[in-house]
Amino acid sequence: MVGAGRAETPSTQSKSPPVSPARMGTSRNILLLNPPGRETYIRDYYCSHASKATYNWGPFDLIALSGRLARGHRVQALDAMIEHLTAEQALGRIAATDADTIVFLTGAVSWDQDFAFLERLIHETGRPYDCIGCGDILFAEDRKFLERFDFLKACILDFTSDEIARWLGGDTADPAAPFSSLSYKTPDGTVIPATRKFSREPFTLPLPRYDLFPFRKYRIPHGRRMPYAGVLASYGCPYHCDYCIGGELGFKLRDLDNLFEELHHLKRLGIRELWFKDLVFGAPREHYLQLLDRLIAERLDFTWVCLSRANVLTLPLLQRMKRAGCHAIQLGVETADDELLNRYSKGLSTEKVREAVALCKQTGIAVLAHYMLGLPGDTEEKIERTIRYAIALDTEFASFNVAMPRMGTAFRAEALRAGLIGEDTTVLDNSRAMPVYDLPGLPRETLWRLRNRAIRRFHLRPSYILRRLFGVRSLYELSELFREGFSLLASTLK
Repeated sequence: MVGAGRAETPSTQSKSPPVSPARMGTSRNILLLNPPGRETYIRDYYCSHASKATYNWGPFDLIALSGRLARGHRVQALDAMIEHLTAEQALGRIAATDADTIVFLTGAVSWDQDFAFLERLIHETGRPYDCIGCGDILFAEDRKFLERFDFLKACILDFTSDEIARWLGGDTADPAAPFSSLSYKTPDGTVIPATRKFSREPFTLPLPRYDLFPFRKYRIPHGRRMPYAGVLASYGCPYHCDYCIGGELGFKLRDLDNLFEELHHLKRLGIRELWFKDLVFGAPREHYLQLLDRLIAERLDFTWVCLSRANVLTLPLLQRMKRAGCHAIQLGVETADDELLNRYSKGLSTEKVREAVALCKQTGIAVLAHYMLGLPGDTEEKIERTIRYAIALDTEFASFNVAMPRMGTAFRAEALRAGLIGEDTTVLDNSRAMPVYDLPGLPRETLWRLRNRAIRRFHLRPSYILRRLFGVRSLYELSELFREGFSLLASTLK
């Protein structure tokens, strides 16, 4: 656990000068910051949670931004999470740099700590850092945060866009026609919100500056080899589940020549494992078939994992993914109740999930199934049925989480209307934190007990333990199996 001292509620009186007109259009000294915190926080791709075990897959957003920002600016990076820095240690490290601009990650899991840390940094150093934030809570509440915190100068709503580089280069856009994915403040403090008319055109990314990050320390719980790197072949999500922010991000495809330039670069760096961070690998089909064919033809010898959906996976697609190096797929299974799946716009059925898992087993690709417990309409009986469903599916990995009304989602709007939460319910973590509301017949203490029961019942089956042990393909997998397994089970003792 990383120590950062007692969390304080950030003050609304965080006064520092507005963006200096002299800085706009000039080269900056930028620090990419993954802030410290009381726990190991994963702030990633407009989602945030505390690590259930000991894994930390690194600040993907900052890595993706690093190549673009390094064009025209001096860029440094500090990942206080992976280095297990206390707040005091991180303050000292930052104070020793010549940074004038901080691009930082935050999220609903930790924003109160993150902003308190930045306020403390500015107060103790006396430096008027221009701070630019990226994260789920800023995506949902950009205007409120820009108005509340004077040191916050801009919010990045799409880390693949070039708008942040254009803004730092002096392009403030026409207030009558603002940026689509960058909200910012003018020199006089006026907030110019993004239009959120996100581009659907193919995008490219400059080569990330992996040399700035301790990338050999990053780990994913379902990886097979080290070191690993995250990559994108698409951004956003073509689907709109009510409880997920992914569908609000827009959707666009990455130019494959640009992607393979990065893959060859990663090969030269010694990367062996990839995590395709695409929210739905395989949709649209033709884009991913071209990607798979090139992975096979160019013989880059990566093993990799990805996220997808049960209704996207077919046997021919899975067979080609397997041949291209895929060994694990994350699937959102959520619940055994079809009515809940329909209610929250999942667009799936439990039967379709069973078919997809069976196809993965047939192909030899492992499945990490994600379950969401405690959506409004859930009951203790339904959760018990979901636990039995998870055991019957018998996937290689399973993640049981409590439902959280994430900022910017239709689910949050519903929870507010129903009086389940208040507007001040903003610090959220679906991995390790207690539920934030009670349901009829399902108080939060009971839901937490059921979540812990689900984890133990799924993972402590003798047949499951033996299958996992005999399925190990490397010493790294074996060490991760024991380390992550013990940490996960320990999390149920809270």
